Amino acid sequence: MSDPTEPLDEVLIRFHEAVDAITPEVIDAWVSDYPQYADAIRAEALEILNLAYHGGATAAEYQPRDYASKIQAAVRRAIVREEKTEVPDLRAMLERQHLDVRTFAGKLGIARSIVSDIGTGQIVPSTIPAWFRRAGAECLGCAIEWFEAILENSRPRAMTAVFKASDPPTTGRARTWDEAIRASNMSEDRKTFWLTGRG
Repeated sequence: MSDPTEPLDEVLIRFHEAVDAITPEVIDAWVSDYPQYADAIRAEALEILNLAYHGGATAAEYQPRDYASKIQAAVRRAIVREEKTEVPDLRAMLERQHLDVRTFAGKLGIARSIVSDIGTGQIVPSTIPAWFRRAGAECLGCAIEWFEAILENSRPRAMTAVFKASDPPTTGRARTWDEAIRASNMSEDRKTFWLTGRG
């Protein structure tokens, strides 16, 4: 399985080094190994095919490590595509992966209430530690940077008044990661793990 923390440029460099001929099977294999970079891999494969079609360098003429500018261009194209892609919130991302809050929390070994609070913006994203970000990204098969953007995009839902009231409804103060973990119903050893990253 691919490492979800591996940077896009390193993946594309290895793609260039390893691929002699672009075929649907090759593309499928790389996309399967690196689903977080699927669009960038497909786009780079098309660029290589387009270069060959228009009389560019053949595989035999291509210098094995002489493609730094091509990799940089591919990374720039991928960044532009990501900027144009709307970042989902956590619940929307879970739905895309056919997961619910309970299943996602179970896979991570964390209280469902914590995942639910993250999804509704009740936990300050900047206080969520790196070990949760890594575990969440790996569980969803995406890059850590994309998962971090999802966390930042998870905000409180608009509240609607159910009873007649003189003041509009308000949301409570978002808690820090530590506050949320300590207040959860997890066992002490699970709390310790999620507070320190060590079991």
